Amino acid sequence: MGRRGRSSFGDKDHVFFLTTTVVKFGKVFASGERYYYILRDSLNHVLKEHRSALLAYVFMPSHVHLLLAMPAGESVSDLMRDFKKFTSTKIRQRLDRDHNTYWLERLRQNASAIQKQRFKLWMDRFDDLVIISERALRVKIEHIHSNPVRAGLVEAPEDWEFSSARDHAFGNRGFIEVRTDWSAPL
Repeated sequence: MGRRGRSSFGDKDHVFFLTTTVVKFGKVFASGERYYYILRDSLNHVLKEHRSALLAYVFMPSHVHLLLAMPAGESVSDLMRDFKKFTSTKIRQRLDRDHNTYWLERLRQNASAIQKQRFKLWMDRFDDLVIISERALRVKIEHIHSNPVRAGLVEAPEDWEFSSARDHAFGNRGFIEVRTDWSAPL
């Protein structure tokens, strides 16, 4: 966690709490660990591409929560567009290779009313909230990490492999590299 009394909430960089959800809250990522790896690899790619830092995250069966530090000049909308586009393609390909006809058909149904689109994984929108204080940052980190507990997937936040809870609790490097000292410059 960051050092008390210091924060990077200034005019230059912005911290965002983001949520994006599968259409109709479908739990497609529960189809297997490989789907979470696709989310991880895609997120790592867009973080580098958009020069952004990941402060906390959780991948749930039907949605993703992220806490990102975005540098000046980068767009959170562009980052999310790229993330959703890349994951949509890779998830569909993985479902195809796994012969998962149930989810392939659901993705087709999700796109049935959209011209020139055959599959639809994500809802069109994503939710975002600009974090303006260290207190708000801590609240959102707690919210992100307790998500799998509230969903009944694990008993303790650190038990969910696809989150940054272990990084923040124990200083371990988890499933994705996160920045737990947000007081330092990007």
